[in-house]
Amino acid sequence: MKKALALTLSVLFILSIFLLIPTSSKAATKADICWDDWERCRTRALESDLGVVRTTLALTVCDVALARCLMF
Repeated sequence: MKKALALTLSVLFILSIFLLIPTSSKAATKADICWDDWERCRTRALESDLGVVRTTLALTVCDVALARCLMF
């Protein structure tokens, strides 16, 4: 009985590891997407000829969008 219980617990442990690893890798992928979008947004804002005030606002919007993306 002890061997069956130990085998069952070890199988559940290994199964939970395989089920949790893809979940954590998806979270890292979402963060990478957020950072890529932020870099593209900053590049567009800095390359635009909008003027100092509008460029500053565009960069602020990029920063807010990054924070929102990372939080949700």
